[in-house]
Amino acid sequence: MREARVRTRTETAATLRVVLPGAAMIAVTFGLARYGYGLLLPDMQAGLGLDPRAAGLIASGAYLAYLAGNIAVVWLTARFGPRLPIAMAASLAALGMAAIAAADGPLGLAVGVLVAGSAAGLAFPPYADVVAQRVPARRRAVSWSAISSGTGWGVAIAGPLAIVLGGHWRPVWLVFAGIAAVVGVVAVRAAPAQCPRTEHPLPRLRWSWFVCPRSRPLLVSAVLVGAGSSVWWAFSVDAMRVAGVAETPARIAFAGCGVAGILASVTGMVTDRIGLRRCYLALCVVLTAAVALLGVAGSHLGAALISATLFGVAYNGVVAAQGLWSAEVFHERPSGGLAAVNTALTLGTVTGPALAGAVIHSYGYPAALIGAAALVALASAQAPPAR
Repeated sequence: MREARVRTRTETAATLRVVLPGAAMIAVTFGLARYGYGLLLPDMQAGLGLDPRAAGLIASGAYLAYLAGNIAVVWLTARFGPRLPIAMAASLAALGMAAIAAADGPLGLAVGVLVAGSAAGLAFPPYADVVAQRVPARRRAVSWSAISSGTGWGVAIAGPLAIVLGGHWRPVWLVFAGIAAVVGVVAVRAAPAQCPRTEHPLPRLRWSWFVCPRSRPLLVSAVLVGAGSSVWWAFSVDAMRVAGVAETPARIAFAGCGVAGILASVTGMVTDRIGLRRCYLALCVVLTAAVALLGVAGSHLGAALISATLFGVAYNGVVAAQGLWSAEVFHERPSGGLAAVNTALTLGTVTGPALAGAVIHSYGYPAALIGAAALVALASAQAPPAR
């Protein structure tokens, strides 16, 4: 009995050493550096003279930077271990957000957004290796879900700051940059320099290893989810404002999305109980409803709050479930597999805001959001196989 208690305490300590800095890094690189753009977009549009098409192009550029980070992180993690890409992610997040704060026009803003956007691509995949190597098998699903929910924590922090500081968006970005610097120091110190070597040789990273019959449904679904969800992230606050919701309540709804996203940390427990396939399908249905609801009823604050809550839970849950699915498909090299999934997600998010900006210019926000919801609905046709 005593040995069991000691083992449990040891496993808990090992898990927390991975989960806490991991969730904090995801909060900084996703919740602040990546999704803070959508939260503060209305003020930046007013201050820098951005129209929806330019805003959409900048958002898509951020996703391209994220894609570049995803491609680079595979080689960096394999060559140098997790610590270096995590350090680079924290540094780029802090520098990019500081550059956004100092931007004096659309070009300066775009540069800062691209630098900050690349940080998320470097931060996420290394933790797939760290979880696989340092967390006991029975705790991995829950641990990965908790790390993935860091996005929700970041948005939950960003929302109140934006509300309190109002139209002063430059100080908000400076605060974000400071948070990134502090979290980066802690995360780098906690990250292993190298993951332990495995008994079996790692697979060579060929195209046929990334894209194969087993991975195809996962990658297609990731593209569709990325395209649909990125429209909500980039334009939800502005869509509510244009529909008649005041700016502060719209930001409160966005912050509510972050708080709700924290609930996605239970995704691992849910998949253990009902299976990954059922969990994934349910989350895709909820995500579709959340995006569509903002499109059809965005002028009503109550509906916007419901949309934000459902979106926060479902989006973060889908990302966590894709991570668990990826760990099964790419179990020989988790970080490389997760980078492939994130790349697929990014291919969708690159096109989503740019196309949505054009649709918004011609037909308005409701049409863009309903179209985005249709893309997410198609993702449910590509679900994990039944065990």
